[in-house]
Amino acid sequence: MFIYKYRNNLKLFCLWGTICLLANVVFTSVSAYDGDQSFWVGWTQQLMDHGFGGFQGNYPPLYVFWLWVVAQVHSLFGLVAGKTFFLKFICLWPVFFSHLFFVDWICRVTEKFNYPEWKQHLLLAFVALNPALLINGPIWGQVDLLPVLLAVLAIYCISRPRYIFLASMFYVLALLAKFQMIAFLPIFGGLFIRHWRTSWKGLPLAIAGAAVVLLPFAIGGNLVPLLTRAYVQTTSQYPYATMNAANLWVLLVGNAAPDSVPILGMSADGIGALLKPIILGKILFVIVSVLVLVKSILCKNVRTAFALCAINGLAFFVLLPGMHERYLLYAVPMALCWLVWDMRRGGIPCLLITFVATMNVELVNPFRGASAWTIVSMTGCATLVASLFVVAFPKTANKLFKQLKTVYIPAWVPYALLAAILLIEGCSLAYRIRPVVVPEGDDIVLLTNLKWLKKEQSYKTPNVNLSIDNHELTVGNRRYRFGIGSHAPSNLVFELPQNADSLYVGVGIDGECYEFGSAKFFINVDGKLVWQSGLMTGPAGAEFAKISVQNASQVELATDPNGPNNCDHTDWLNGYIKLR
Repeated sequence: MFIYKYRNNLKLFCLWGTICLLANVVFTSVSAYDGDQSFWVGWTQQLMDHGFGGFQGNYPPLYVFWLWVVAQVHSLFGLVAGKTFFLKFICLWPVFFSHLFFVDWICRVTEKFNYPEWKQHLLLAFVALNPALLINGPIWGQVDLLPVLLAVLAIYCISRPRYIFLASMFYVLALLAKFQMIAFLPIFGGLFIRHWRTSWKGLPLAIAGAAVVLLPFAIGGNLVPLLTRAYVQTTSQYPYATMNAANLWVLLVGNAAPDSVPILGMSADGIGALLKPIILGKILFVIVSVLVLVKSILCKNVRTAFALCAINGLAFFVLLPGMHERYLLYAVPMALCWLVWDMRRGGIPCLLITFVATMNVELVNPFRGASAWTIVSMTGCATLVASLFVVAFPKTANKLFKQLKTVYIPAWVPYALLAAILLIEGCSLAYRIRPVVVPEGDDIVLLTNLKWLKKEQSYKTPNVNLSIDNHELTVGNRRYRFGIGSHAPSNLVFELPQNADSLYVGVGIDGECYEFGSAKFFINVDGKLVWQSGLMTGPAGAEFAKISVQNASQVELATDPNGPNNCDHTDWLNGYIKLR
């Protein structure tokens, strides 16, 4: 869609499209925001167990379709939904393709303007590696780029007579993916009014698109409850002036302050009754939206339309109460479009909006995770090698660049490459994290079925088949159906059967403490140390032991925090006794 007849910059898209998809896939390994991942886990499990009719989440319906696909994949591989890298990875597939399509589309637009090649590279680099888009999507684990991309297409289509019949459908789908897309209603509504002679022709397609999205929930008898949770109840779910959003209300009342408290410490009587974030914020936003609406009705070009979208998206975040740190992200793609259409006036606003959006998310979910070390290290090494090659062998480098320019690469290559990466990596992850079970048979006795002689530990009590925080046992992104969740230091002693032959058990730091936990594991048989691990950490995964317990009466499982014991959640995995 929106394909120009000639694509002289096809290699440009292949270059930055490939860089974009690699950045998205690689940065997904950085630690996600734990709270939001809990929602994906619960909603995926609901869809696995009860389908669309039993979905109880407060998320708009369009993305729930993809969560249903995620649920089917988990069912196919026999996985239990959990806060694993696999779940984050597969939940983000729509974001990967959305970002790649956005780069492709911007590349086509820059060709239309005949920008010099260096300027096209600069623009596409800023779109493909935009820090706000990367930190919100693959790093945080959110899918906000999908609805805002639909809103971008809606604004573009309603400004182009050739595509105006698609505009209403795109905007309705954007609202069905994220209610916050209402921030762009004044612009879309103004352009709809301006082009009223033709814009109405897109309404049947919009109705059809909405019907397709809502039909499964209607069939399941869950349509009205879903829409109520997603579009009515969420508006009052967080009655705060701001929820970690660095906007006007942080300056006037502070972060996480009630939205009913008057600003600047004023009394609630008199004019102070009106100067509350919940009232004043809405008044200010309505004023800006009315001005934007009027300007949109008079708007004569798509450049101004995207500028108005960026401004209203910024006002949505800065002025309204109850904003979250991520909600400025919706203005970023609009600002990028403004930049492409009007580099002279859109450059500084786009840079500032990107900076503020990035810092808002970074303050709440900083760039962290053991995998980040690998990413940064590899990037630094690759940059050094490439730079040395260019300086040491300039003629060879020039010849190589010239040869690359002569190679024909079809436009579908980045999409095919992304699809291949996702399918291969997705299947590999699903295979590697499939639940690990113990053998079955009359000669197999689970460790947890033995008589406990002692259970001591520094924090809480040992959990059977659950982690210390009551989650499924997970080590190295793999699930274990059986085992013991404990906390170092700990000492667990079991009475052995008289005909016991061998003990099989795995050890590791539970995924709850992937980054911070560390401990050593010890196994004593009749008081004698027979096995010990090295220092185990979350990234190290699991380690397994096979111990002879013939003619022994008891086995002791012990852990040592090896220093501070903060978050040392130690798991004994799939322990069982093989009988003679």
